[in-house]
Amino acid sequence: MKIAIFGTKITAECKSKVEEIIHSFVASGFELLIYNEFKKEIQSRSFSISNIPEFTSLQPNDAEIIISLGGDGTFLKCAHLCYKTNIPILGINFGKLGFLAQTNPDDIDFLIKNIKEKKYTIKQRSILDFSFTTNRKKISGIGLNEITLQKSNAVKLIKINVYIKKEFLCSFWADGVAVSTPTGSTGYSLSLGSPILSPDNKSIIITPIAPHTLSIRPIIIPDTETIVLEASGEYTDFLISNDYQSQTVQEPKTTIKIKKSRQKISIVECPDTSFFKTLREKLKLGIDIRK
Repeated sequence: MKIAIFGTKITAECKSKVEEIIHSFVASGFELLIYNEFKKEIQSRSFSISNIPEFTSLQPNDAEIIISLGGDGTFLKCAHLCYKTNIPILGINFGKLGFLAQTNPDDIDFLIKNIKEKKYTIKQRSILDFSFTTNRKKISGIGLNEITLQKSNAVKLIKINVYIKKEFLCSFWADGVAVSTPTGSTGYSLSLGSPILSPDNKSIIITPIAPHTLSIRPIIIPDTETIVLEASGEYTDFLISNDYQSQTVQEPKTTIKIKKSRQKISIVECPDTSFFKTLREKLKLGIDIRK
C-alpha cells in the first residue's frame, strides 16, 4: 500500500515522534513517498531517509492515502496540494486544537492497524472556488476553510456590497467579510461569532468582519448559490485570502466571485475519531466550568 507523507516545518521536540511515525510505517511494510521540502527538514545523520522517494506534486494513483504531519495549517496546505487527485488525507496532529488533523501521534500503532485492515471511512468535505481580476489579470483559487475580503489599512473601513445569485442582499461598512464552508465554521468563522456547522451540512456562511453597524449579522445560505462581493474604500488596498494564502489588490474597487467547487477534499476518519467527539474534546462543548 502506498502512503504519501506531507509536512512543512517541525519543531525540535516533535522531531523524534515524526521519526517514530515514519519508521513505524516502513516497518509495517508500507511503500512511502515523502514531500521533498519535508524530507529536507527531517533528514539528518541520525535519521537517514535518503532511500525513500520524494514528491513535489501528486497524481491520482500515486498513493492511496496522504498523511499530513502537523496542525490544521499543515493540513490546509496538504489539501491545496492534492485536492485535484482525490487522494484522502489523514491528519496526525502536532498542532494545538486539531479540527482537521484529529489523530493523536501517540496512537500510531492503532492507526497503522486500522489502515492495514481498512478500518476507516472516507468523508467528503466541500471547498469553495473564487475568482477576481486585478491588473487585467484573472486570479482564481480554492478554499477549504474560507475566503476573506478585507481592508489592508488599519484605520479605514471598506464598503461591501453582497449579491446572492445576482440578487442584491445588502451593503455594509466593515473591516471585511468572510465566506466559509462548514469545515471552516470551526476556524476563523467561529472567532467572528458565526455558528458551528457539521461538515456534511450543505451550506455557506457569510460573516461580516467587525461591521460598523448592529443591523448586519452572519447569514447561512445554500451551497448551490453564487456569491459576489463588491468592495470599495479610500486610502486602502484590499487583502484577499484563501485559507493560509493571501494577496493584496491595489485598486480602488474590487469584485470577487465565490461558489461551491465541483472538487471535494477526501478525509480519512478512523473509528475512534469523529467531528462531534472533536467538538467535545477540543472546545469542551457542554462542559460545566462552574464545577
